[in-house]
Amino acid sequence: MAYRVAAIDVHKKTLAVVVADVAGEGECQFERRKFGTTADQLELLTQWLAQQEVEEVVMESTAEYWKPVWGTLEEHWKPQRQQREGATKMSGVLHLCQAKSNRGRRGRKSDSATPSVWSNG
Repeated sequence: MAYRVAAIDVHKKTLAVVVADVAGEGECQFERRKFGTTADQLELLTQWLAQQEVEEVVMESTAEYWKPVWGTLEEHWKPQRQQREGATKMSGVLHLCQAKSNRGRRGRKSDSATPSVWSNG
């Protein structure tokens, strides 16, 4: 039986989405697509996830760009998955992963605040 999960890498202007069937035997098949972050693009994303029969969605974002994506999925995609016949308790579940909790390599970008110097030029 198929069980499809989507992973969304959330950026300011783009969403990189991968759908995988995690219940299948053998090699996984992946479907990849990119979407914009406008309201129209988010609606297309919810439609595509429904067409792909995705049960769960995992999002990763280092900033607050995930909020409109989450809101759209919660309003449109989640009820579709939960109210359909054969839905399980995990149908329509959203997960958020924050990459800033992971430490990068030394000397690389850090999410810590850097002091700025202001001058009255």
